Amino acid sequence: MRLNKNLIKGSSILLLGFGLFNFMHFLFQFFMARMLNISEYGILAVLFSIIYITLILTESIQTIIAKYSSNESDSGKLKNITKKSYNKCFKISLYLFIFYLLIAIPLSFILRISYLLLSINGLVIFLAFFLPISRGLMQGKKRFKSLSINMIVESGSKLIFGVLFVYLGFKVYGAIAGVLAGGIIAFFFTFFQLKDIFQSKEKTAQTPGIYDYAKPAFLINSIIIIFYSLDVILARIFFAPEIAGSYAIASILGKIIFWGTLPISKAMFPMSAENLSDKKKAENIFRNALSILIVFIMTALIIFYLFPDLIIKIFSGKNIPQAAFILFFSGIAFSFISLTNLALLYKLSRNKIKNHAYLFIFIIIEIILLSVFSSNLFQFSIAFITSSAIFLWGSLYLMND
Repeated sequence: MRLNKNLIKGSSILLLGFGLFNFMHFLFQFFMARMLNISEYGILAVLFSIIYITLILTESIQTIIAKYSSNESDSGKLKNITKKSYNKCFKISLYLFIFYLLIAIPLSFILRISYLLLSINGLVIFLAFFLPISRGLMQGKKRFKSLSINMIVESGSKLIFGVLFVYLGFKVYGAIAGVLAGGIIAFFFTFFQLKDIFQSKEKTAQTPGIYDYAKPAFLINSIIIIFYSLDVILARIFFAPEIAGSYAIASILGKIIFWGTLPISKAMFPMSAENLSDKKKAENIFRNALSILIVFIMTALIIFYLFPDLIIKIFSGKNIPQAAFILFFSGIAFSFISLTNLALLYKLSRNKIKNHAYLFIFIIIEIILLSVFSSNLFQFSIAFITSSAIFLWGSLYLMND
């Protein structure tokens, strides 16, 4: 394996950017865990999981835009791709928002969450469709510094406004309002960051095969997002509010492994995509990314294993033995998901996407295992590890060349 300097440079910039982004997101969760009671924080964690699931399309959009912009050097054509994407996403987000408002009616009873709060949460879904277009453009053109800054602007704004609104007494409503504010500010900031493209003379761009590529990109991203979001929602259904809140705290901390390794796969994706004809170079990029990811995972798991009580205490300001007991297990599960995400994105970047339709099987397996083994948090956590390991093995088997 040869050391890939571009991947390391890109990953380093994104790791720094994502690091600050995730640190401020961690601070947001940190203050929410301390300012809200355990039951309220459990509700917030469920709302975030709903956002992750319903924003499946947005991650796919960023992946698709990154793929096509990585091979386009003409700013006028990039402007055209961006404008057409905005127009299509407005329609999609509007239809999805209306559909979400209807689905939120039964959800409010199942999850024991106010319909008004679920509806406000839906505004995050509506507005968040536009930001991935700009970010996909930055990712595809390898403007990792701009991408990092934009994420930091979003996370910083969310932190400031979220803490302010909750402090003023708006509780979970204030936390979601902070998320909305962060997204809006970051979106408008992209026009300044990409002004060279937006000010260029527009030229009609041809994007052959974009819809054929969009289908597997959407499916693969949807599987990953649904898989890592379902555990908190199912815990909310099966357990009492305080127990579900304890699980949510451990799950959020476990997700740090996934979020922390995400920059590696995002830096790898455009580099692998632009080397379609050079299989050896692409494989070397993947091996570099895998090595970096494993080091990060091992470091995080050692910390989770040695200091679970301290980590929970620092994060929530409370002694929560149940959350501390399952923290290491949560970390293992999200480590498997991180490895799966890297492998699937690599296959997607190489257009090696056969059998991708069968990936939904692993969502069904996850739901069955978490439903059957829900007598206590230990069983539930082991079931999550098992389903995550099956997801990794099954993905490698199905997508094998």
